[in-house]
Amino acid sequence: MMLDDAATGRLLWQVTTRWRAAVDRAVAPLGLTHAQYTLLGSLYGLSQSGTRPSQRELADFAGLEPIYVSKLIRALESAGMVVRDQHPADPRALRLTLTDKGLAVIKEAVTVVHALQDELTAPIGGSAGPRNRELVRTLQALLDPSDRNEPMTETPVLTGQDISEAHGAVRKLHEQILHDTGTTSNQHITLKVIAVRGPWASRTALRDHLCDQPQLGLDDAAADRLLNELEQRELINGGDPVTLTAQGEDLHTRLTTAVQGTAAQLYDGLTPDDLAVAHRVLTTVMERADRLRQDV
Repeated sequence: MMLDDAATGRLLWQVTTRWRAAVDRAVAPLGLTHAQYTLLGSLYGLSQSGTRPSQRELADFAGLEPIYVSKLIRALESAGMVVRDQHPADPRALRLTLTDKGLAVIKEAVTVVHALQDELTAPIGGSAGPRNRELVRTLQALLDPSDRNEPMTETPVLTGQDISEAHGAVRKLHEQILHDTGTTSNQHITLKVIAVRGPWASRTALRDHLCDQPQLGLDDAAADRLLNELEQRELINGGDPVTLTAQGEDLHTRLTTAVQGTAAQLYDGLTPDDLAVAHRVLTTVMERADRLRQDV
């Protein structure tokens, strides 16, 4: 059998063309094209983390040419799905926001396209199957020139850097969500501790519990300052037992809803088996790190 040197490019082009046509047909009843769906979905993803991107930022995120994005945004704006306003940090840039109509349309479109993706990937075991995950890694390697000369391994090896970068990325995402409310990560965690495990019999008991949480990195003085900040913001009461005020309960509810929304997107598409393995690995690493820290 003669080797077709052009098979890779030809097959990629054929799959891409058919895939795009299928998505075009699926989202047409919602008033979208494949390109508009891609852009609207990217804007939706960014907006869920509290970001209001400029057209340039959205183009970079979606992997599309800025001129093409400008054309698509004008069409989406005319359809009442997106609004543009002046960017506060750059008078030359326009900031993008989904309208209520745009939000409703993209949510429905995501459901439609995800179902279509499951159908299209059925021959290789579906979207969550190992063959599709391997296909995704292969396509990512083709898209990233820096990986061009690196041999692909069948199973990527988890490293400490991976864990650190994942933790840092999620923490930055949460901090961005918290930023608009003027709340720090440690303040949010403290509100959660009081809401879920409270009321606390005394401020001292709560302070000691916070100091025992290694992820907070607090000593007695820092924990006291943290509680003083929450009291000054009238988010917790000033006496014993320690409870959330009505304002604190409202903020905790709003932040929990926002964080849970991003968590759903972070874990979307990961199978129960994937999550179970990740849980076992991270739990083991955490336990070993605690033991090693005690020996140092």
